[in-house]
Amino acid sequence: MLAMTPSAATPPLPVTAPLALEGVAKTRGEQLFSPVSLMLQEGEGIGVYGHNGCGKTTLLDIMAGLLRPTHGKVCRAGKIGYVMQHAGFQEQLSFKDNLLLEACLCGLSGAAAKRAAEQVAELCNILPFWKTRYSKGSSGMKGRLGVACALMGSPQLLLLDEAFNFLDEPAIRHLRLVLRAEKERGVALVMVSHDREDFAGLCERVLHLPDARIESL
Repeated sequence: MLAMTPSAATPPLPVTAPLALEGVAKTRGEQLFSPVSLMLQEGEGIGVYGHNGCGKTTLLDIMAGLLRPTHGKVCRAGKIGYVMQHAGFQEQLSFKDNLLLEACLCGLSGAAAKRAAEQVAELCNILPFWKTRYSKGSSGMKGRLGVACALMGSPQLLLLDEAFNFLDEPAIRHLRLVLRAEKERGVALVMVSHDREDFAGLCERVLHLPDARIESL
């Protein structure tokens, strides 16, 4: 939790919701976007939409706790899975070994790590290229690995930054089914996209940046 002292008129943000933001803004010379206030309950999804450079990825980094907001406060509850545009996987390791490494980073080891890696690999259709070196994989394969790693450890909050990029239509359809299933088990979903159609069936609201306007779908 990134805490700031609330005013007397502003009650503390609830810590039971997977994500709550109040007046969150980021300044880099100038303010990137208008202050964002929202609450995301279990099983809810919100899309983040706007032009290049309006701060969409910056806002996700703030939600994940990788950046501090210049203004406002953030509360998170539970584990976070983050599908980043530049995930930094080990180029010389196989897809399998990258998943096993992620399992270890999640605190698993031995048979438990192997079992968790195999489960998310099967879920994201990675087993066909399980032993392929990461550097030899296609952009679509790498995208699926990012999703698999984010799902490791059963997160309560899932952040996706252009997760459908580089995926073909069958892979997108499959990923949408996976994300719907995650929402049904209670995962809160935040997804950035330049295509509003990506939000259909996954998000109940859309956050427009830089004006921080929230629209119901």
